[in-house]
Amino acid sequence: MEERRYYGLDALRGAMMMLGIVLHAAMLYLAAPPPAMPIVTDRNNSVVFDAVFAFIHSFRMPTFFVLAGLFTSLLVEKRGRAGAYKDRARRVLAPLAAAIVTLLPVTGLLLIDFWLSVRFGTHDLIPRLEDVKLLGAEMAAKMPPGGRPPDDPTLGHLWFLYYLCYFYLLIPVCRYLATQSMKIGARLQRWRASPFLWLAFALTTSATLWPYHGGQVHEGFIFLMPHLPSLVYYGSFFVLGYLFHHHVDVLKAPARNVFASAPLAVTLFLVATHASQLDNDARGASAALHAGAVLANGLCTWAMIYFFLGLAQRFFDRASPWIQYVSQSSYWVYLVHMPLVALAGWWLVQFDLPAMLKFLLVCAFAALLAFLSFHYWVQKTWLGVFLHGRRLDLDWPWRRVCEPQT
Repeated sequence: MEERRYYGLDALRGAMMMLGIVLHAAMLYLAAPPPAMPIVTDRNNSVVFDAVFAFIHSFRMPTFFVLAGLFTSLLVEKRGRAGAYKDRARRVLAPLAAAIVTLLPVTGLLLIDFWLSVRFGTHDLIPRLEDVKLLGAEMAAKMPPGGRPPDDPTLGHLWFLYYLCYFYLLIPVCRYLATQSMKIGARLQRWRASPFLWLAFALTTSATLWPYHGGQVHEGFIFLMPHLPSLVYYGSFFVLGYLFHHHVDVLKAPARNVFASAPLAVTLFLVATHASQLDNDARGASAALHAGAVLANGLCTWAMIYFFLGLAQRFFDRASPWIQYVSQSSYWVYLVHMPLVALAGWWLVQFDLPAMLKFLLVCAFAALLAFLSFHYWVQKTWLGVFLHGRRLDLDWPWRRVCEPQT
């Protein structure tokens, strides 16, 4: 890639992180949680949020890991392998360790409070141990065969930072693959620019989905003990993203075909949702249904990735105060949003309100406090240095004109 800042892809990375607010708020109001996620949801729920959750989950983290691989390649090119490892240790490993001992316990407590409030009608900040044990037993009984017990140590919403640390260990492998692929770059040129290349990626992804119920990744990855199928699944996106930096024609096809990819992505999402439902209903009794589910979900995920890559490059690849603010604030917003979502959801359990109203209140509360805290207490302080390597001085995006960055 030429030497410039990729505003569109940077904005897309930030947007994928911020969608965590919507995704996790929707989880509180699912009408029928996936079989591999036996969670308790609010009595005021709606199938609308099942659709919202399934839609976002189909592309969000795969897209994020593609971008993480691409930006890691840019970082290695700029600072070298040793410099990249030092930077990632400061910007990813250190914040992960800090969040584990600060944000994670608070998040866990508030989620347990929410579940107990829904299940037993209690509303205590410090729950009774007997209630926690009973809830854990009920959730464990609903787990599908081979699922992790709910009391296994978990990293919650911080799991993606944990997995990134593993994927950074693949940098030497990625560099080797990039070097070898560049040697045959002329022979790959026609395929790199093809609008159908995503089909090859989709087939690869489909193969990695085989271990999952319904062909959907709803299990295993949030726990402290690494989940091999999840490492393979998400790691494949990271590796491909790393290679995309060295084969920029791959990124040009989504931008050229963004309008065609939108209806294709939506259609494949509907097909994948139906195929997963059939596979889940069969409870592993039909290999053909499972194969259909993993294939449909692999195709859906890459159609979505291509659409959002194309959308970001076609319409958002420019200097903008909004894009800059989203890209710079997204890290902090993602780190702190989960305890805020859980707090708002827990408080609202006691009220008999429409699920949509509760969802909007949770999203508004979490987003407002996350952005206000970033703006006034993070970006200009030692926390900004800790997360970004420097202090920022961003004004609200509606009050300023963005200066192009290099």
